[in-house]
Amino acid sequence: MAQLNGRTFRSGRGRFHGRFGVSTAALALALGFPALAQAQDTDEGAAQGDTIVVTGSRIAREGFDLPQPVTVVGAEQIGRQGASNVAAVLNDLPAFRPQNTASTTAIFQNNIGANTADLRGLGANRTLVLIDGRRVVPATVQGSSFAPAGAVDLNMVPSSLVERVEVVTGGASAAYGSDAVAGVVNLIINTNLQGIRASVQGGITDEGDNEEFAASLAIGDSFAGGRGRVVVGAEYVDVQGTGDCYSRAWCALSYNTVSNPLIDPADRSLGRVSPGDPATLILPNARTATATANGIVISGPLRGTEFNPDGTTFQHDYGTFFGAGIFQSGGGDDRLAFYENFPIASPSERINTFGHVEYDLTDAVTWFAEGSFSRVSAETIGAQRRDLGPRRITRDNPFIPDSVGAQMDDLGLPAIMVGRIWNDLGPQQGRVERDIYRAVTGFEAGLGSGWSLDAYYQYGQTNYSQRGFNTNINQNMIYALDVVTDPNTGDPICRAVLQGVAAAAGCQPINIFGEGSPSAAAADYVSGTVEQDTTLKQHVASLAVQGSLLELPGGSLALATGVEFRKDQATGTADPISTALGFYTGPGAPISGSVDVWEGFVEVVAPIVDMVELNGAVRLTDYSTSGSVTTWKVGADFAPADWIRFRATRSRDIRAPNIFELFGPLQSSFQSVVDGSTQVLASVLLGGNATLQPERADTWTAGVVLQPEIGPGNLRLSVDYYDIKLDGAISTLGAQVLVTRCNEGRTEFCQFIDRNDNDEITTIRNFNLNLNSLITRGWDIEASYRMPLGNGDLSLRALATIVDDLITVDSAGVAIDRAGMNGSPVSQPSGVPRYIINSYLSYDADPFAVQLQMRHIAAGAYNTALVGPGDEGYDPLKDNSINDNRIGAWTYFNLNASYDLWADGDRNLQLFGVVNNLFDKDPPVDAPSSFGPTNNVLYDVIGRSYKLGLRFRY
Repeated sequence: MAQLNGRTFRSGRGRFHGRFGVSTAALALALGFPALAQAQDTDEGAAQGDTIVVTGSRIAREGFDLPQPVTVVGAEQIGRQGASNVAAVLNDLPAFRPQNTASTTAIFQNNIGANTADLRGLGANRTLVLIDGRRVVPATVQGSSFAPAGAVDLNMVPSSLVERVEVVTGGASAAYGSDAVAGVVNLIINTNLQGIRASVQGGITDEGDNEEFAASLAIGDSFAGGRGRVVVGAEYVDVQGTGDCYSRAWCALSYNTVSNPLIDPADRSLGRVSPGDPATLILPNARTATATANGIVISGPLRGTEFNPDGTTFQHDYGTFFGAGIFQSGGGDDRLAFYENFPIASPSERINTFGHVEYDLTDAVTWFAEGSFSRVSAETIGAQRRDLGPRRITRDNPFIPDSVGAQMDDLGLPAIMVGRIWNDLGPQQGRVERDIYRAVTGFEAGLGSGWSLDAYYQYGQTNYSQRGFNTNINQNMIYALDVVTDPNTGDPICRAVLQGVAAAAGCQPINIFGEGSPSAAAADYVSGTVEQDTTLKQHVASLAVQGSLLELPGGSLALATGVEFRKDQATGTADPISTALGFYTGPGAPISGSVDVWEGFVEVVAPIVDMVELNGAVRLTDYSTSGSVTTWKVGADFAPADWIRFRATRSRDIRAPNIFELFGPLQSSFQSVVDGSTQVLASVLLGGNATLQPERADTWTAGVVLQPEIGPGNLRLSVDYYDIKLDGAISTLGAQVLVTRCNEGRTEFCQFIDRNDNDEITTIRNFNLNLNSLITRGWDIEASYRMPLGNGDLSLRALATIVDDLITVDSAGVAIDRAGMNGSPVSQPSGVPRYIINSYLSYDADPFAVQLQMRHIAAGAYNTALVGPGDEGYDPLKDNSINDNRIGAWTYFNLNASYDLWADGDRNLQLFGVVNNLFDKDPPVDAPSSFGPTNNVLYDVIGRSYKLGLRFRY
């Protein structure tokens, strides 16, 4: 143990990550990755010879030279930004892609309220999240949002107890096992807290929504003469969410895609319906062309006939529409159904509790136990029923207006095809509750002669509950729409009831003509409640030892070795309709499955001479589902002078399929896809694949760290190159990719697509597959400079990630590079910008501190699978042509400040405030996605917002 600023700091938490005689900030700067924490403690901490833990190695060793880059985000930066969740700060780092946030929920109910970590754009399921070096039970389930199943929810730890977050940006499977392909996020808890920490804050946007209230309390103390230590903490956060798309002027412009088909697909020389224009046009004021809130006849001689609620009709205004696809520009309904109702940012409420106790049984043995509980409740508004694929209404339907019936008789029409947006039935109301329990106990022991032992057992459980109220039941809708006249009473009756179909008992006929026409009884009959409950359990047992074997010219040859057992289980229940995929949208059938894992590892560090160190690790892992696999890592560190250091690693990493990828049940959703030159709304099925094999990744990292003394301050600069190639990547191709590949003649993809007798797509099975490869390459750059100025310190920190490649190669050998793709097109994976720069300019002078944060996003393409004017290969006659495929560079500024109202040594009462999106910059408005007309993953969609609070330390 050591003393850090008067507090006991216990070493070796978790699994022998490394013990260094410097403070966290000094470590991060030495690595070229600024800690974004209290740098003023650096010199004092180093002088005191503190013992701290660093992620990335299982061996404790002198010095702070690691061959892999490690980014450290300190508690001070989390506090500066007024972040009520660690994910909010991590997602500002350029290496992360914020795929799952409150702003990427939209109509998708699965996993709302969760915040996950996605390094390198490789997916949150390839970023391993740890707490104090130990695994955490997953919290997300299979779904249709951007949160992959089996990921850890960063909400589960009170931010007031997070001492720092350490991020290893490179493969670490040999040290930590499966899932660490992209890297590791390790949450270090302040289990040595002495005293009281408390805070309360509120927030609101310029629009008056997304109100937030957050309060936290943490208390730590020692007992039994200092042999024991206890820490407890609790946090409550309530975020009200925002209005829908039409609460923001930029969103209400309603940009979306309008199809421009070929006049004759068999003869492209005839051109397109809109001459000279490409196949896809992104246009404002988009509306649905094949369905309206009143109902519309979409084909035949009565095409364009709309129905008023009083039985009269009028002719639909098609605006700009070229006769194909589902969208038009201008005309039509007042609002676009695809952008209505659901919030731009979903509301959530959560409470977290955490407790840790440890006791020195002897001078060499320390026992510890900790437990935590987290409850997250979140809500969103789902989709209203959208019958863009029209309903066939026969002439004997008594709800047909008399004038239309007369026209049908004159024309000899037995039926009409009617499209309808069922706003009058209302949207689905979704609610998710997630309870996460975690308990850990173990001990750390000194074995003598420089050897030590660490052992623990952990149990974690997630109880996930999802409800979807007012959800449309498909079969009931079919029965209710097929209406005839009861020959006995003369009243409308469901045809199936008249025919004595048992399953149609209780059917209430529904009137499709005119908004507001369905009766209350009919609305109740066609609606139900989605119910799904899932329980995830995880058992982990670990035993590891480490020590020195012999002396080398550069120091001790150190070794760490250990074994670990892990068992993951998932079980669930669902209502009968969900199990049968009978809802318009729903989570599907329940899951049942388990995976057992045995692992053993060895790691060695060899300081050959003072300036050269080699290290290596190997891990053997055996899965009950897919057999054994070996991972390994070799690294080197060369420091020819104290101001320059070179580092490199080469590793083989793996990720085994998780329970949901293996055993996930079928789930259904509806997605818009382009089939040739026609846009359709198709049923898309998601599901597991029990034949999946582990992914295998080859990872290279190489870099240089510079620490020259320049001027009055300290400069730190690092440049690191990374190259990750993942073979057999587990993923879904996406509904659009499956359709496109099939239409290009790749028949192996056609088996996943069902069509009706008219060759129209009805169902797409977007299942998990072991794709050929996933490749990403790029550069991480960090720089910091700190200097005294006046009565305080001025510091500048800048982080950048440059992405050269983010390539998916499917089983047909077709490659799509999403590096430089700033859009998130519907039914397709999100890309990453060519580069992102995040910088912090800070001035600290007691009792005042202020920081200006800048986030710059490079210009890029909307969709790298499409070609627009100015792009190489643009041809408006090709199906991949689009009128605008460019998104300009975007820059955001955030400002935060604090003032000590009272201070006495380490004790203080602080007032703080934050302004995010300082200049209220709107996002790009013409980059349609599943969430609206922009990419909610990358750009701020909330607008300028404010936070104000008080922070107390005693």
